[in-house]
Amino acid sequence: MRFVVLDFESASQADLKKCGAWVYAEDPTTEIICLAFSIDGGAPVVLSGPSLTNNTDSILSAAVNNAEVIFIAHNVAFEKAIWRSIMVPQLGWPDIPNERWHDSMASCAMKALPLKLERAAMALRLPMQKDKGGLAATLSLGRANKKTGMIDRTPDKLQRVYDYCIQDVKTELDLHRRVRGLGAAERRVWLLDQTINERGVRLDMDFVRQAQKICDDAALPLREEFMALTGGIAPTQDKQFKEWLVKQGCPFPLDSDGQPMVNLQKETVLKLLGEKDENEEDSLAETEDDYTRFDVSQQPLPFAYRRPLEIRNILGSASIKKLSAMRSCCGDNGRARGLLQYHGAGPGRWAGRLLQPQNFPRPTLKISEGFDKDGNELFKGHDPDQLVSAIMSGDAEYVRLLFGEPIKAVSNGLRHAIIASDGNLLEVGDFATIEARIVLALAGQHDKTRLMAEGKDIYIDMAQAIYKMPVDKKRDPEKRQIGKNSVLGCGFQMGWRKFKARYAQNESDEFCKACIDAYREVFAPEVPKLWRALENAAVRTVWDRVGHEAYGIAYNLEDGFLTARLPSGRKLWYYDPRPVKKAMPWDKDDIRPGFEYSAWKMGQWKRVSAYGGLLTENVVQATARDLMVNGMFNAEAAGHGIVLTVHDEIVTDVPEAIAAASALDGFMTDVPDWAKRLQIPVSTDCWTGGRYRK
Repeated sequence: MRFVVLDFESASQADLKKCGAWVYAEDPTTEIICLAFSIDGGAPVVLSGPSLTNNTDSILSAAVNNAEVIFIAHNVAFEKAIWRSIMVPQLGWPDIPNERWHDSMASCAMKALPLKLERAAMALRLPMQKDKGGLAATLSLGRANKKTGMIDRTPDKLQRVYDYCIQDVKTELDLHRRVRGLGAAERRVWLLDQTINERGVRLDMDFVRQAQKICDDAALPLREEFMALTGGIAPTQDKQFKEWLVKQGCPFPLDSDGQPMVNLQKETVLKLLGEKDENEEDSLAETEDDYTRFDVSQQPLPFAYRRPLEIRNILGSASIKKLSAMRSCCGDNGRARGLLQYHGAGPGRWAGRLLQPQNFPRPTLKISEGFDKDGNELFKGHDPDQLVSAIMSGDAEYVRLLFGEPIKAVSNGLRHAIIASDGNLLEVGDFATIEARIVLALAGQHDKTRLMAEGKDIYIDMAQAIYKMPVDKKRDPEKRQIGKNSVLGCGFQMGWRKFKARYAQNESDEFCKACIDAYREVFAPEVPKLWRALENAAVRTVWDRVGHEAYGIAYNLEDGFLTARLPSGRKLWYYDPRPVKKAMPWDKDDIRPGFEYSAWKMGQWKRVSAYGGLLTENVVQATARDLMVNGMFNAEAAGHGIVLTVHDEIVTDVPEAIAAASALDGFMTDVPDWAKRLQIPVSTDCWTGGRYRK
């Protein structure tokens, strides 16, 4: 099939990183500096100035008008936005439909490679690398010189940008040859992703403005309180504040070597406050770090330290910065587009962009609803309508009266800024405990999956295995919670150290070990067999250089990758797998064959040691994603347009006349044959409403 690789360079007063491709392209100050393209791998051609206007006799025009030609770019949403917002209305070019675009970044995402062009090129050791130096020249074309007030667009500067654009096209061409396409099935998913991203979500900008006013008003007394407590240090003066804490004798937590972690990093501050990151989405599988991680215990801080740290956390909350992101990325039509990254996580789930809907803060507001017969105060979650009404008042003190700290209240209500279109409702559906259901089904632990299918309380079943006594949901809520944490957390070879750090910091080591043993030996003894079998199949494939299969997961070596074919037929990709011998973290004298691969983790391209729990987690999360994709296609086919997906959740925006929780439940529980064969007991929690909530 014929193809064109193309790349735009542009200039604008708009900030692309903040507003996203669609708002950027529609900004009246945005202009095209040049367009470089290569047809069928030939030498790149550059168009600029008058040559950007459509010439029906040109080779590019012929390609655009040939329905068989595919257009390829890296992070193609930008090229599409520029094409549709400038090339079509201003320069006379016909539109290029989504079906004729391909994104090499999507191929990188599918194969778990770095997404940025320069990082992908370096990871794959391509002969043609991105020209980093040309980026500064390109960015300068939209910025006036501070001394002269003029923008430097001399012929030499423009030629530097043209050369940079040509280099990008060459690099993208090399990258495309290396990572190739998505395959028919995944291309269909990517095209759905493009539809969702271009459809966007509607934002209640009145709500956003009032929420910002509340945060601004509430921040003033907090800054004053902080400075009064610290002797005049401002909340933004991290160096001075850290020195103040040291002088005051603040007991910083210890690292694995027993040394104080004297810093103000998020993890350190949360430990100081005795809190955990409610938005933490790290792996549940055990890692070697969990055997050397610093002690999770931390004595309560005195008020003199605690309060300044709390204020600093509130004022610097990343969640509140989403208000600014909402204002920046909302277009004139009241919708935010481009919020999702296809295959943003290795197993295939979407990641968030711009206002990052994937990491909206979990609701933590607790509203008193009286006392039980024993005098214990009872709490419930916040009423979304009441919180929205309070925020819409714009009155920080009124919010404080009803919900406590106003900035925290706004943080809890951020997701409520997403609303349905006029005359529509949002349908929202979430797969219930889907990963726990899949790992049990995949392992063949069908006694437990039957309980789940029958609607039985599986957390009580687990709690009784731990405590070896009857457990009642109402009478023993704490025991049931431990059971819930065990069911949701232990399916991927989590060890007792991580279990304690995440779920049971106040319990003894012996109790946490008992929880792990109860899961592995009593509740789900088939699951550890799954971990071992997947690890053995993958390791043998890497060592023997021939494919092996376990539990329906087929491992093979393909073009520098280890692949794992899932029950759905889709593949997971592990780049540059290499056989190694490694000591077990629990016994350094226990040396076993294993393998490592390269992956983008925690902002770094690094080597990752594979093992059964991690491989199982990948397979289970990927299977959950494939079930969600099936439900998404069902919804779209029935005319229920999707505007967002968050973790295992689908959000549609449909006319009130057809909106129904039962309809979305039907789309999501109508599973494909491969899922039926696995006997996955799929269940959903669906609702409809005019405003998004958790």
